[in-house]
Amino acid sequence: MNGKRGWIVTISLCLIAGAPMAAPVQAAPQRQQPRPEIFTNLLQCRSITDNAQRLACFDQQVGAMEAAAQRDEVVVLDKSELNKTRKTLFGFSFPKLPFLGGGDDDDGDKPQEEGVTHIDAVIASVRSLGYGKWQIGLEDGAQWMTTEAVTGRDPKVGQKIELKRAAMGSFMGKVEGGRAIRMKRVS
Repeated sequence: MNGKRGWIVTISLCLIAGAPMAAPVQAAPQRQQPRPEIFTNLLQCRSITDNAQRLACFDQQVGAMEAAAQRDEVVVLDKSELNKTRKTLFGFSFPKLPFLGGGDDDDGDKPQEEGVTHIDAVIASVRSLGYGKWQIGLEDGAQWMTTEAVTGRDPKVGQKIELKRAAMGSFMGKVEGGRAIRMKRVS
């Protein structure tokens, strides 16, 4: 392109390409997860004043909930089971799900904690990947890989390892007696 015409075309392209970036950004509306219909039906039984009708309603709705649970349409977890699930999923990227510690709490007002921020585990398997990198298997079956070379002592089966959430979605692992190194979960 020559002279002025080249500059005009370049400026025009920059303005066209930059226009979407200059548009005001609106926050996405926060959508609160509705409770399952089967659960709200059960809760509505409490509002029935006649004892016999309330009991019949509870019996009917509990039967429907039990049938839904048997078909795996509804899953009920207690807090300890939920914490165990969070720990087994540590290291994977998931959308923020309220029941796993992300998103909003039941009121939709304040964010919940980010869930599990670190785990302590025992190394069950170790495999050298060459160049000082390792794949480390934990007792729960999780597989982690170092993303930088390990200097010093090599990790060994039976050693304790602490895995922590680090900056920008990364993870740091510290094998017993060693320095912290960057790691990623592979399975």
